[in-house]
Amino acid sequence: MKCGPKPVTSFSVNTGNYQIAHTNCTKYLGVILDDKLSWRQHITNLEDALARSLGIVYMTRHYLTSSLKPVYFCLVYSHLQYVIGAWGSVPKTTLNHLNVLHNELIRAMNFASNKSQVTPLYHQSNLLKINYIYHLEMAKMIHCLHNGKLPQTFDDYFVPVTSVHTHLTRKVTHHRRIQGGLRD
Repeated sequence: MKCGPKPVTSFSVNTGNYQIAHTNCTKYLGVILDDKLSWRQHITNLEDALARSLGIVYMTRHYLTSSLKPVYFCLVYSHLQYVIGAWGSVPKTTLNHLNVLHNELIRAMNFASNKSQVTPLYHQSNLLKINYIYHLEMAKMIHCLHNGKLPQTFDDYFVPVTSVHTHLTRKVTHHRRIQGGLRD
């Protein structure tokens, strides 16, 4: 037995005399938003971009051995970093193929075999895995929040843990993200 309101199956949005058509996904400022906010289409688009970049790296790596890192930052990192704060928290299974492509690209840049361990290659190249890129961007956001450098829109996005409870815990100095008006 299901409780709660019935899901809305269809509705229309009008602006003036124009009715906005329903779509499953739309691209806005380079971000592909789908109607369920699952980010699958955006991640698929990132996978395509990484696959193209992988081909470019394979074709040019013998000629650009000393300058592959700028190529990586131009073709790959810029795509991965862009709005990762929004899509980076999706389930790991959604990111599996993207991680595989990213690992393959790191191997190609380092002339490593497909079976070699990728973590030492990340350290050797001084590059971050996708989940660490996400954590870095979130840390930058929290830093800006602490220093008052975010727009007012974000003032209530994070709250200090001390406002959630008064227990002395290890994370008492951290912030918690508010989702849908509820604290998680």
